[in-house]
Amino acid sequence: MPFKVKISDGNEILVDEGNTILEAALDQGIDFPHGCRSGNCGACKSKKISGDIEMSPYSEFALDEDEEKQNLILACRSVPWSDCEIKILTDEEDDENNNLEIKNLECKVVNLKKVTNDIYVMNLSIDNKEVFKFKAGQYAELYIGKCKEKHFSMASSPNAGELEFHIKTLDGGEVSAYVKNNLKIGEAIKIKGPYGNAHLREKHKGPIIAVAGGTGLAPILSIIKYSQEIGSKQPINIYYGSQSENELYSIEQFEEMSKINENLKFYPVVIEKPKNKILRRGFVTDAVIEDIKDFDGYKAYLAGPPKMVEVAEEILITKGIRKVDIHSDAFYTPYDEIKEQK
Repeated sequence: MPFKVKISDGNEILVDEGNTILEAALDQGIDFPHGCRSGNCGACKSKKISGDIEMSPYSEFALDEDEEKQNLILACRSVPWSDCEIKILTDEEDDENNNLEIKNLECKVVNLKKVTNDIYVMNLSIDNKEVFKFKAGQYAELYIGKCKEKHFSMASSPNAGELEFHIKTLDGGEVSAYVKNNLKIGEAIKIKGPYGNAHLREKHKGPIIAVAGGTGLAPILSIIKYSQEIGSKQPINIYYGSQSENELYSIEQFEEMSKINENLKFYPVVIEKPKNKILRRGFVTDAVIEDIKDFDGYKAYLAGPPKMVEVAEEILITKGIRKVDIHSDAFYTPYDEIKEQK
């Protein structure tokens, strides 16, 4: 027997026994905030108003013990056992700008460039000059070839005429193999979006710290480009971590932006001993706490490998940044195994 779930945005859905609230919402055409769909990222965090809901295992990075005591849930792990009511959580700035239309767009590949051994930069033009509105730091679902959809963050500014995506290729990955071996200039690609809550908060005029790893540089690049376009004056410190210097990319682009904007500082950090003596060696999170002693007034944007994002968030909280001022985008896929079990 299906259960009725009332959502704070005015929608009401039917959830079949054993299904999750998020699964049912998406199946019924509701644009419910979500990311990993596997209990790892926290993008679908909601508040239970009433009803009986059981959650399957999830990462404490996505929902901690205190939040659970406040009746917060993850819609992607929540199975209702009665009629329920829930409220989708958004911050104040999300509430004011939450009417971005989720669009399905036809695009074409206009550029594909290999920038490291396993990272490609892809640029898309949008067919029929259709407008795609998104916030700097958000992502979209991409349908490449006949592969299952994958999430990629926009690296371009919301004001740019083309969309830019950074794609990390992995051994055994369906999309990875297609990008490396088959994707051609002029090929059609479908995108759906925008999604994601780790976007730039324009009302915040205080200092910003951004920590990125791998292709987590993409949403940070979008945020920086847009910040410069709107004339933001606050200090921005970017820490970009990598295993080795061979895995770094877009360094010159950030260095050029730093020359234009004296408030922008860019620090690439590698774990292995670099040949380039300008590069810092160590963990990217160590570099952050070495440089910044007072985190008062900061907002943080984190993007990249899940473990890096999780460690960075924990460190920043211990240093005094409020959790509400940390906006994270851990690069999980919908099929990643949950690293921490309740």
